[in-house]
Amino acid sequence: MPAPSSPARASLYQGWLDFFSCKQDKLPLDELESTAKEAIQDIQVFAPTSPPPQLCTFSETAASRDHLLSIVEHNKRSEFPSIYGLHNGLIMGCKLIHNWNLLYIQEGGRRIVVFQGVSCCDAILIPSDRILLIICHIDVSMVQSCIASICRRSEPFSEFVRPRNFGGYLVGHSRPYHCLYDSLIGFQAVRSAGLFEELDMFFSRKGESFFAINQCLDLTNEYRIEETEEINRHCDATKTYVLYLGFWVQDAVENSPNRLLAEHLDCQLVTAARLYSDLNRSRGLKKLIRSRPLIWIGVTGQKRSWIDQVDGIANILNHLHQVYPSMGVVFDGWTSPLEPDRYHKTESRNDDQIIKKICSKLNFKPKNRIGILAGRPLLDKIRVGLEVDAFISNYTTGSMNIARICKRPGVGHMSMRMMASRGPHIHYHTIEIDSKWITDELAEGKPTGYISYSIPWQVIYNALIQVMASSEKLAQSKPLRPIPIPCHLIDDSHSSIL
Repeated sequence: MPAPSSPARASLYQGWLDFFSCKQDKLPLDELESTAKEAIQDIQVFAPTSPPPQLCTFSETAASRDHLLSIVEHNKRSEFPSIYGLHNGLIMGCKLIHNWNLLYIQEGGRRIVVFQGVSCCDAILIPSDRILLIICHIDVSMVQSCIASICRRSEPFSEFVRPRNFGGYLVGHSRPYHCLYDSLIGFQAVRSAGLFEELDMFFSRKGESFFAINQCLDLTNEYRIEETEEINRHCDATKTYVLYLGFWVQDAVENSPNRLLAEHLDCQLVTAARLYSDLNRSRGLKKLIRSRPLIWIGVTGQKRSWIDQVDGIANILNHLHQVYPSMGVVFDGWTSPLEPDRYHKTESRNDDQIIKKICSKLNFKPKNRIGILAGRPLLDKIRVGLEVDAFISNYTTGSMNIARICKRPGVGHMSMRMMASRGPHIHYHTIEIDSKWITDELAEGKPTGYISYSIPWQVIYNALIQVMASSEKLAQSKPLRPIPIPCHLIDDSHSSIL
């Protein structure tokens, strides 16, 4: 969309540009939200693969571990590593909006907004040059929403006055995957580099902390879990800013730096689960772990779910029970943060309903041999996972606790679309279901992370018994035998689900 053509609109638009070009110190507040909307529609959006020439060097490392470490090294001087490659910028302040920390940077004659939410730099908005460089995890609509929210405040962008002092680090994410990969591996990278200082403060937003990092990661610094606006008020009252800790973890192959950081983090979480999980005092856990084998079953009541999971899991467990009459079952599902809100409680209940449907189809009712972890905190899941013999779960986020942190063997399933872009999920002893047995739902235009899929339950059962047979400690009442796949399922294995 071209810049506004009417004299009044053009004047407001020019005032916007002049402010972000450091030619004036205050924004024209009349119709600011609509002016900002028009200004963002007038910018050119760049991807990291094709950035503007002057930002090529910056875009190569913007969301990386090295850039995170560089930001932390510079921030005690209220500096931000140069975006244009000339002089370091000054950090003028920050504002937490929606899922993002907007860091205000002044570099040369430009006022710049850095979006931090998953990584240390998911995007940068340079209004004076009409540039939006999107690195990862954010899109134009999210940027527009954040800027509109700021423009509705009484003093929008008022932090662009003088550099502020560093006030602390922001850690965590509302999604367990981004919390345990991007943010906490970022935390571990900075810690391993020895860049934290004794008086540094740490914050997590409510709903973005799945465990107390000070207790579980042996952090002696002050740590607070606060509402978003409370952190904003703290920064305004103390004239400080917070930095988000995280980088885009794109790979974590064996023996890579990212894998080593994750393993160190996971070892701390295992120790914390053994020490601090509420289930350590539970009689139910003591009874449950006497069952052998103990099978972990992941259910998914939201996106990217195994469509056949209710009948499929019930059939698998009924067949396993014939071989292992003393087996126990742990049902996993939604992972709640330390202070779950209504949304998290609703999603936990959705998973509970699926678990109830599965249990209603079981041919056995073993007393004290079924445990339900849907909606439980992270440490409780890890504590139980350490006792598990084998698992079935979604290969991606659904198996993160059991396959990555607890390093248990099992079977992972996912859509064909997800197979092509699965990310750096860490597994140690997981059998993946062959793509020839997977049928993705028809969902044109649906993001990869939302695609559900169908798999014959016999295929998953046959993969699981390979895991079970490899364990010498599991006594069988009769031999484990694979179940034939029905012929019509073999013939239809590549058809689409309507």
